[in-house]
Amino acid sequence: MSYCFNPNCYNPQNSSDAKFCQNCGSKLLLSSVSELTESVVYRGIQLIGQGGFGRTFLVVNESQALTPYCVIKQFFPQGSNARKATELFEQEAKQLKILGQHPQIPTELGYFEQDGYQYLVQELIEGKNLAQELQENGEFTEQKIWFILKDLLPILQFVHENKVIHRDIKPENIIRRFNTKKPIGNLVLVDFGAAKLVTGGMLPKTGTMIGSAAYTAPEQLMGKAVFSSDLYSLGVTCIHLLTNVPPFDLFDSAEGTWVWRDYLKTPVSDELGYILDKMLQGATRNRYHSAAAILRQINPKPDYIPAMPGLKINPETGFKPLAEQPEIIQPSGSEPAVSSEKVVEVIPPKPLNKINKIPEILQQRLEKYGIVQVTVNQTQNNQLTIVLNRDPNRTVTYQQLVPIIGYQLTHCQISHIHKVKLLGRVNNKEVPEWTSALKLDRKTKIKNKMIRFQHQALLPQLLQLTSFEFWIKQIKKPEFWLDGFMGVMILFIFTQKIIILTPIIAVLIAGGFLGVKHLVNQTNILDTNQLFITITILFILVGRLHLKIEVDGIFGIILGGVFMIMPMFFPRNPS
Repeated sequence: MSYCFNPNCYNPQNSSDAKFCQNCGSKLLLSSVSELTESVVYRGIQLIGQGGFGRTFLVVNESQALTPYCVIKQFFPQGSNARKATELFEQEAKQLKILGQHPQIPTELGYFEQDGYQYLVQELIEGKNLAQELQENGEFTEQKIWFILKDLLPILQFVHENKVIHRDIKPENIIRRFNTKKPIGNLVLVDFGAAKLVTGGMLPKTGTMIGSAAYTAPEQLMGKAVFSSDLYSLGVTCIHLLTNVPPFDLFDSAEGTWVWRDYLKTPVSDELGYILDKMLQGATRNRYHSAAAILRQINPKPDYIPAMPGLKINPETGFKPLAEQPEIIQPSGSEPAVSSEKVVEVIPPKPLNKINKIPEILQQRLEKYGIVQVTVNQTQNNQLTIVLNRDPNRTVTYQQLVPIIGYQLTHCQISHIHKVKLLGRVNNKEVPEWTSALKLDRKTKIKNKMIRFQHQALLPQLLQLTSFEFWIKQIKKPEFWLDGFMGVMILFIFTQKIIILTPIIAVLIAGGFLGVKHLVNQTNILDTNQLFITITILFILVGRLHLKIEVDGIFGIILGGVFMIMPMFFPRNPS
């Protein structure tokens, strides 16, 4: 069967070999040109989703026999300025190509325009979406919601780090992939047709309201979507799955609050309830600001040293630690407390290692305890002095704050600080009313070094090299073969002494070339075709014609440098 792509067609189903719609006369085949300048023809099979901003089709690629099926998103330009809408679509489509490198986001296969509509081609994900699971199996358990949060939040973190807001998080756009046994890593976030690329500053600007209204954050309804808008939509998705009740019925418009707990058949834990409530806050300042902030709270595996995280009370001060556990995260409205009972420690952020960020971090953590200002100074002997200023009208138990400060400092992982002096003052008075000290013991220093090593971004990438699936995925990419061939050409030119350089320097130049190419690719769409042609021409001129240049050092180094930085001259449409 062929499905007509014309959104105004009232009878879109046609025979499988038709080229024009029998009802409206529109073309049934979409044509585009791939990056390798090959002609690609798509035939629609069925409509699998639609919204106010576009439709999604299951299509067959009639130009490819091995993996013919894929998904095409048909995008409707918003507003009267169709040309500007087209430019924005192309810009965002290129950014989605970068997002497609994530294993839980469909790979983008191309984009094009035909008959006034824009089309985005993506990998087909075989599986059921969460809306289908909800319809078949009923409301989700709390355990399933934890799995969803732990699986989806890292994807959103990756998307937001690449300056993209999805803007349409809902059960229909979360697919559980078939043939995946592991509980974490089998959910796929799809349908980036509504996604918005954030350019310039972070201040939201009024634009087109886009997304599914039932799951959309208040600021997004006004056309001012921010990164936390996706977190709000994910929160609405979770309470919908927990209750099997439409989101509109879970919101009390008279009170302006979510009443999702009233529809639960089985109560959820306070921890999950607190997280969902904070994700559902209407005001963005009261909501989680990032996916990483939620992950730090829900991840049950502590990577850091527990208790006071190795920062111990200096016996010279005479103070004893009040607790050997980090503070308990209190639900909204409750009084803070320190408990000696075993608690689940949350995973901290990556090592900060920046002194100037500590005051802001501690200020946020200690504000509810009556601390109005935190100042931090570093002395020449690697000592940190932290001054806590309290409100004169509020009593502060400074000893209660010691384990919290120690816990937070270990999260920051300031590698060169071994001792911390704490001062408590009233309203910026020069004479402190309380003093104490924290220091690192030898065992903790070793543990902290190991933690910093575990957080190095290079380590996970190196571990991927041992994965068979990683290499299979790389081999399927045309760019993998281009990089390999370019590297071989560079090595050949220099190792054959066409330019007088040693083989070791040739290897360094080849590695430098690939490194520069990777850096350019992170922020720009690289014109690999032009780069490949240029390298090939240089290879023919310098290599095949044997233009040996017997110059000691200087010319070879210059040419080697040109090879290394060459990708910098071939970006197109920088994002």
